[in-house]
Amino acid sequence: MAGTGHPTSGGRIVRTLLLAACLASGLALAAGFFGEIVPFFDSLAHFRAHLASVLLLAGVLLIAVRPIAAGLLAATVGGFALVTVAPHMLPDTAPRSAPPGATYTLLQMNLRWNAADRAAAIRLIGRLQPDVVALEEAGEEWRPTLASLEGRYPHRFDCGGPGTFGKLTLLSRRNFVPGDVGTCDADNGFLSRAVSFNGSAVTIAIQHLRWPWPGPQWRQIARLERRLEALAAPTLIAGDFNAAPWSAALDRYAALSGTTIVPHVGPTWMPRPLTAWLAPYAGLPIDHLLASDGIGIVAVARQAATGSDHLPVLLTFALPAAKPVEPAVETAGNGEAPD
Repeated sequence: MAGTGHPTSGGRIVRTLLLAACLASGLALAAGFFGEIVPFFDSLAHFRAHLASVLLLAGVLLIAVRPIAAGLLAATVGGFALVTVAPHMLPDTAPRSAPPGATYTLLQMNLRWNAADRAAAIRLIGRLQPDVVALEEAGEEWRPTLASLEGRYPHRFDCGGPGTFGKLTLLSRRNFVPGDVGTCDADNGFLSRAVSFNGSAVTIAIQHLRWPWPGPQWRQIARLERRLEALAAPTLIAGDFNAAPWSAALDRYAALSGTTIVPHVGPTWMPRPLTAWLAPYAGLPIDHLLASDGIGIVAVARQAATGSDHLPVLLTFALPAAKPVEPAVETAGNGEAPD
């Protein structure tokens, strides 16, 4: 008879652990929806997809072992939270109808400054041949490797110096807009330059944000406020934001820049050596593309891992045809006095 208490005791321990998991993940999940009030809560929000998955799984298990009511509540809340992140966690495989106008491509890549395999990134660029390439962590270690692209990408804009947070590089097969010298704010990981796409000028920006709280991410966004508000539309921003697309930080950044976060990119980051096989499914979605009105999103697709802990992202976008500019006509006077 003494042994009959063990299964009950074991079941009680399982239920207690499941309830504890539900409580912890549920509280962290709820706090993440108030990230605009408390930066710490916004840090929790970056893990919303993972916390929601834990809560949903724990809830389902609670339904099986009882109490059913607590399990149903946990599963419902977890499922709702997963719905809120689905547009950004699930890649869009359905074909989109291209808007009228020519289409172009932009490749977003965090190279990782100390990547062991640098040739893989160059091979990817050569295979995709995007119109523009946005690069983060393109420091001195990458300079000899990037030099091999000069023939295919004659237009290049670098931003960064010793002691700055990584280095940014914009490579373009398209001409830079004459008269625009670009903006480089290396201390805040920001670069912008106007690029001409068959006569249509687009401001291409690259952003590399620091980590969330206790990192200086919010302070960095505050320092960038005037630069973002001054961006000339149409604007296309690519970068490693170190922030989830549903976070208050990225929502604030998009509002300041007058852009909208491109959905359906999916997770892009996972510590090495897990990047190649686990990042697409369980990683964090922190590499983003933001577009203003006037830029049509045709397709977005992650690419295979290179030597970085970030997955590259290829964006196909459309622009309306440039409006022809009528030449000014000057009429010479005929020497007659006006009526």
